[in-house]
Amino acid sequence: MYISRKITLNGYSYRICESYYDPPFFKSKVLLDLGTNPEKYITYYSDAAFSIDLEEYLEKAGRKTDQFELEELFLRFLKPEAKRWVSFSINRKATQKRPPQKSFKAEDFFWFDRIRLITIKLDHREPKRVVDKKFPFYSRLLNKSRDEIENMLWDMEDNLNFRERSRYLLAIFGLQRASSLEERDEIFLNTLCSIAKDSYFYMDLSPEEVLSRYLSRYIWFYFDSLPWRRAPRIYQHLENSLYRELSQTLGISLETLLASSKKEVLKLFRKKILELHPDKGGSHEEFIRVRKLMEDFLKIRF
Repeated sequence: MYISRKITLNGYSYRICESYYDPPFFKSKVLLDLGTNPEKYITYYSDAAFSIDLEEYLEKAGRKTDQFELEELFLRFLKPEAKRWVSFSINRKATQKRPPQKSFKAEDFFWFDRIRLITIKLDHREPKRVVDKKFPFYSRLLNKSRDEIENMLWDMEDNLNFRERSRYLLAIFGLQRASSLEERDEIFLNTLCSIAKDSYFYMDLSPEEVLSRYLSRYIWFYFDSLPWRRAPRIYQHLENSLYRELSQTLGISLETLLASSKKEVLKLFRKKILELHPDKGGSHEEFIRVRKLMEDFLKIRF
C-alpha cells in the first residue's frame, strides 16, 4: 500500500493505491481517493498525538490496516513534531532484524530504475559503471507496479537539494561527457523518449501515460536546475569572493575548502564559532560575521 500523487490544475491530487500481480506485470489499483488535502483525515490531540481516520474506509475497500502503517504512509503530511516521533519509530524499526528478502538478479529490474536508485543511495556520479552489480537496495523495486516505483523514486528525489538534484540529473542521463549544451539537450531528450517507448518500462501503461504522468518531471528538473548554464558574471564573482573569505576565516586553503564535505565544513565552522563566542571573550561583531558567512556559504554550496 502506498500513496500515489498526480498533477492537477490545483496542485497535487493524492490516492491510496496498492500494487497487485496480473501476469505478466504488477499493476496498480486505487483503494481510496484522498483528494488534494489528505491532512483532513488526520485528527490531532496534541502536537505529537494524532490518529488517521481511514481504517474503516480501507477495510470497506478490502484492505485491512492499522495506525502504525498509516503513520508511515502519511509521514509527509504530518506536523513537524508528529513527524519527528514517527521518523524516530521508523528508524528504530530499521535496526531490527528483517526477514530474508526474496532472491533476485540485477537484470530483473529496468536499467533506469536501477540507475536512479544507485545515484540516490550511493551519490554515484557515473551509475552506468555499476548498474549490473547486485545491490541489496534493489529489493525496494520488488513486487511494485510502475506507478508505485515512480512514486517511491519521486519521494526520494524530493529530498534532494538544488545541487544534489543537478548532479542527479547529470548522472542518471549520462550528461557529464557532453561537449556542448546542444549535445546535452539531445542526449537528454533522446534518452527520455527511448525510456518511455520501452515496453519493459511502461508495463501495463502506454508510452504517453508514463511520459506525461512520470517522466515529464525530469523535464522540469532539467530546465529548473540548469547546472550547465553559467551564472551571470556578478554572481560568479560573489561566489568566488565568498570562498576566498571563508578559506581565510577557517584557516584552510581554497582547494581544501572546495573538496570538503558539508559535514567537514560545518565541523570547522562550529570550532571557529566556539572560539569567537562572546561568552568566551570573543568579539560579538566577529561572531555575527562568521555566522552570516556560514549561512551564505550553505545557500550557495548545498
